[in-house]
Amino acid sequence: MPVRKKIKIIGGGFAGVKCALTLRSKLSREEADIILYNSENYLVFQPLLAEVVGASISPEPVAVPLRQMLPGVYCRTEDITNIDVENNVVEYFGDSGKKGQMSYDHLVIACGSSVNLGLIPGMSDHAFPLKTVGDAVALRYHVMQQMENAEICEDTYRRRWHLSFVIVGGGFSGVEVAGEINDLVRDTRKFFRNIPKEEIKVTLVHSRDQLLPEVSSKLRDFTKVKMEQAGINVVLNKRVSYVTQEGVGFGEGQTIDGGTIVCTVGNATAPVIQKLEAPKERGRLLTDPEMRVQGHQNVWAVGDCALINNSYDNTPSPPTGQFAERQGRQAAQNIVRVLKGKETKPFRFRPLGQLCAIGGHNAVAEFLGFHISGFIAWFLWRSVYLFKLPSFSHKLKVGFDWAWEIFYSRDLAHPKADLTERVSNSHFQPGDYVFNEGDPSNNFYIIESGEVDIVRNAGKEDEKVMAILGPGDFFGEMALLDHRVRTSAVRAKTELEVTVMGKKVFEQISGALTPFRDFLADAVKRRSGNMWQKLPVVYEILQSQPLSTFIKPVEISLSPDDTFEAAVKTLSGDELDFCCVIDSSNKLKGIMTRTDIFRAVESGITPFTKVSDFMTESPIVASESDSCTVVAATMRDHNLKWLPVVDNLSNLFVKGYIRRDKMINFVLEKFHEHHEDELTS
Repeated sequence: MPVRKKIKIIGGGFAGVKCALTLRSKLSREEADIILYNSENYLVFQPLLAEVVGASISPEPVAVPLRQMLPGVYCRTEDITNIDVENNVVEYFGDSGKKGQMSYDHLVIACGSSVNLGLIPGMSDHAFPLKTVGDAVALRYHVMQQMENAEICEDTYRRRWHLSFVIVGGGFSGVEVAGEINDLVRDTRKFFRNIPKEEIKVTLVHSRDQLLPEVSSKLRDFTKVKMEQAGINVVLNKRVSYVTQEGVGFGEGQTIDGGTIVCTVGNATAPVIQKLEAPKERGRLLTDPEMRVQGHQNVWAVGDCALINNSYDNTPSPPTGQFAERQGRQAAQNIVRVLKGKETKPFRFRPLGQLCAIGGHNAVAEFLGFHISGFIAWFLWRSVYLFKLPSFSHKLKVGFDWAWEIFYSRDLAHPKADLTERVSNSHFQPGDYVFNEGDPSNNFYIIESGEVDIVRNAGKEDEKVMAILGPGDFFGEMALLDHRVRTSAVRAKTELEVTVMGKKVFEQISGALTPFRDFLADAVKRRSGNMWQKLPVVYEILQSQPLSTFIKPVEISLSPDDTFEAAVKTLSGDELDFCCVIDSSNKLKGIMTRTDIFRAVESGITPFTKVSDFMTESPIVASESDSCTVVAATMRDHNLKWLPVVDNLSNLFVKGYIRRDKMINFVLEKFHEHHEDELTS
């Protein structure tokens, strides 16, 4: 009796599902067990996610249950963590986080790509991705909440910010979601009293000179014209450099404000593919013509995770749904041929065309060699995707939603999830305000990297910078503890990453942990009030002096490549209690203190360990443009005896350092001179 083969499929997208369906139809249950792994128990019908965002359809039909689609296929929802191609084993995390493994005779990798919003600073903190059904629902509810916020907002600038939507990426997903958001917001504006039409702004940003690189140049131009006619601002040849809570920024200093940022770029290699030792190109697995992973006879790759040459025109297959389905089907057919001793065939597919909805009942299409645009293309787009839905029930649901939209307005309901407050992260650019004076106290902040200015009367003639905070420092606790509004503004001095703790989480932690509460009380005591109110003469003396008065040159320094032994010798004297770590270009890389040395000893380093491995990175520094009063307040708040000085915070070229005792001695001398002048007069 022949041994039943084990065929494993990783991924429940178009390619994986089509492969499983084909295998099950070609092989009996006695011939093969077919096991499909997917982290969710449903197939996401990606082409309709934008329709969910625009409230054109409900989210349920876009999530198609795998178990109902794949009778006779064993569906599992474990995350595959590793593929051992030498021993024909896949490893996964099973129930309760336990590791498990299963062997295979043939393996089909169809895990697609993952999302990496971390490619652009601040994108993961402030932008909405569009990869899953949950992403689409969250974005839809957020858009409607922004409409509600704009309706009751009294500040004109803030209302416009609520009504500004920025979509990053001009491919299929970006164009479709921009069109849907624009239709949703403009079609539902009639139900609001205080939302002027001219204040709605939807912006589509693309790094190339034309949208939709997959279609012909003529259709790209048509897309841009129609989207602009619908009120969408199309920005081309612009690459987003960073994202903040206020909008997006570009390398040349330009910004676009927006209360909603949508990211449709940032695809990355799935982690399991990254760890797989197999040939890759730009993160995609290289395959033989019949879709075997190069160098492996029983491992196949299909879909977005694979770079498959199409023998029809000898070009790489694009990562689209129609190619993924055909690859999944033909890979299954090739596996069947191998099991039955027949010759495999190279992948070959003549593409049918491309379809993309652009909003306003318009679409562009290249179909069977014809170029179509406008309403006819839009009708064709809906017809094709309605036909491609995998079950009759889902076709019926989507068809009903689309028919309903013709006669009735889109659904404005956006149920609030009321998520439990959690710890999150935020990114700010230099000059951005974390919060302003008079803002409500909702969060507690811890600086991960960068520096902030604590400012009074921000933006006014009498603006005063009270102090500088850096990595490891925190702020926002005083207003939270006293249950009052913010009395100072906090402004990013450099690029800034902060951990944000919600008010309720902060209160729970500070209430439960006595050491944390005492630490905060001490911080409040040190920061409370204005130190210069108690020392007006000192303020006058320091305010009249440039910072250069107190800067001493750095005579002794360390290099990042110096050893632990060299650091000990440098700091072994009685007078030197810190040392700047400077690279060959005179740029400050960190500082070395005796505490760093003691900590390094406890960690068990060797005499030859490099200074860069145990120095304090990103220390608090002053720049030549800072005032003496700001530097003095910063040293007081942090209980610092010295502070490195750089020319500016963008390049960190070392100019010297300041000692607190020298500053105090200078103030005392000036104070006595002033006192003697008063006596003689």
